[in-house]
Amino acid sequence: MIAVPDIVVGEAFTKLRYDRRVSPRKHANIALTVFRLVDDNAGLFELRPTGGGTYRKARDILAQYADQSFSYVDAVVFTLVDADPAIRQVLTVDGRDFSAYRFAHGVEVILP
Repeated sequence: MIAVPDIVVGEAFTKLRYDRRVSPRKHANIALTVFRLVDDNAGLFELRPTGGGTYRKARDILAQYADQSFSYVDAVVFTLVDADPAIRQVLTVDGRDFSAYRFAHGVEVILP
């Protein structure tokens, strides 16, 4: 099972939606595929809602690591991974950012 924070699905939609190489500006259909991928594969993806203090914790991470180029979404992912010791691997395209963060438990950062 792949745990996916809901905010990451939204970020993937936005990146696909506004990348002219992928999505024409007038049509969001290609970008909407990311939601269908998650929704249609509930046995593969576990959608993790953000909430319960995630905003504050992510904000604190961004302040603590102000010298890094973490995005808010990165910090939310860090928060959710730190909260779940069962998560042992993180797949990301932000390898440098994720390698700079010190997770609360052992986490392998995997790049595609």
